[in-house]
Amino acid sequence: MSKFLFQPDPIDGYEFNPIPIDIHLGIIKIPTEEFLDDFGINTTESVIVGIEREEVLDWMQIHFAREFERYGKLKESDIRPVDHKTKQAWARIRRHIKD
Repeated sequence: MSKFLFQPDPIDGYEFNPIPIDIHLGIIKIPTEEFLDDFGINTTESVIVGIEREEVLDWMQIHFAREFERYGKLKESDIRPVDHKTKQAWARIRRHIKD
């Protein structure tokens, strides 16, 4: 399986660390060390399938930017302690921001 780094474009002056991805037979896997969505099916990787690599990378950039707009600009104090889904998404996005 080929390993690559996906470099998200800067958003509102924030720079991001590259995200490791695996590409095999037109399928892109995004491995992660955490469980996504504690209240649903637990998984430690996301799989994206598209017609062309450029299409999939564009899809990843659009969705990364959307997640950043939704969660990345929040302050930790703005998140209610019982809102685990928001806290998890916030932590995942914040981990990618360069210091």
